[in-house]
Amino acid sequence: MHTDTKKMILVSVLCGLGYMMYSVDRMTVSSAISLMASDFHLDRAQSGFLMSSFFYGFIGFLFISGIIADKLSGKPVLILGLVIFSLATMSTGIAGSLTSLLFYRVMTGIGEGVFWPAASLEVANVTTEKQRTTVMSLYWMGYPIGGFLGTWLGAMLGPVFGWRVVFYVAGSMGLLVALAYLLLVKPTEKNTHQAQKTSLPLKQLFRNPSVLLMALYYFLLLSGWWIVLLWAPTFLMNVKHLSISVAGTIASLLGLAGALGGFLIGRLCDTGNFNRKRAILIGITLLSSLLMAAMVLNMPVYAVIVVILLLGFLGYPVTPLVISFTAELVPQALRGSAIGFVMNIGMAAGGISPVLAGYFADIYSLSTVWWVAACVMVFSSMMLLGVQKSPAVYSNPAVPGLSPSKQ
Repeated sequence: MHTDTKKMILVSVLCGLGYMMYSVDRMTVSSAISLMASDFHLDRAQSGFLMSSFFYGFIGFLFISGIIADKLSGKPVLILGLVIFSLATMSTGIAGSLTSLLFYRVMTGIGEGVFWPAASLEVANVTTEKQRTTVMSLYWMGYPIGGFLGTWLGAMLGPVFGWRVVFYVAGSMGLLVALAYLLLVKPTEKNTHQAQKTSLPLKQLFRNPSVLLMALYYFLLLSGWWIVLLWAPTFLMNVKHLSISVAGTIASLLGLAGALGGFLIGRLCDTGNFNRKRAILIGITLLSSLLMAAMVLNMPVYAVIVVILLLGFLGYPVTPLVISFTAELVPQALRGSAIGFVMNIGMAAGGISPVLAGYFADIYSLSTVWWVAACVMVFSSMMLLGVQKSPAVYSNPAVPGLSPSKQ
């Protein structure tokens, strides 16, 4: 096996494992929120705030991390973020008050905010344009798999052993991944040298309308999608009248279906040009919004399961597609910054929409919130119509022995 291929596999697997620990942590909060609310005497609005607290640290460091990774390299930034995240995750399990719990959740978000753009840049820099969406989807599969594990473990182990146990496990595993990356992955010095040689001003990023539209699309999309991810177990319990274990198990299917969908849709995207990729992203956005709206309808449990599977299959893969597309919109020297910027704007929705969902659910109903979120997702797809790949942007894949592809 070629050395570059080995490195691509190693980087993708380890970054995917790091991403999986983040998802286990976050979805454990979602599935066990009723138990945590009982311990800390929280109402629904406060529960929404707790679920969103992660994002207040998260969104503060995404763009910064991307800039630093462009200036240095992804490896040290990635490891630092994963260590911060893992220690804060373990600390979540020992929180003795709401104040300390919120503090640890914010610190967990800071760690993930540092890790994610650097990890995405590492994956982007060991792939070519023709394989990037597929490999990015494989790296990203750690997210839905972790979502499945976190949701299921929180729902099944939480009532028996308490909600704190999974946080200890996720944090410990995150530290092991950080150590493995430190020891096994060699830094790509050539990338750092090229980045310094071809340094571009950040203002070019903000003058690129396609990057701005991609960021706006991601923000609007996630305004609805985070409601699905964080409120799905509660929605299934309150609206569909299911038990916590059944609701958590059904919600965990989102991740399993998403793992398969991410790979298949990634492969489909890499077989076509940029316009085809954009059309696929618009299509899955519209279908996801329709499936989300369908969950409000009165239907038997088996139909709910089918809708959840389809929603996960189509909706979960949006993020790796967005990361891959963003990498194609700018020169390599701005790749990490662009990824961090788009992720930062999009993930800001995670700090807003779950809180608003909890607030308006108390005033109206979760079903009403679900309908509105689906409509916002439909509107988001319109932003993609203006996203165009500039002919001045070359793939410059940063893989030794490969030359930039022609546009």
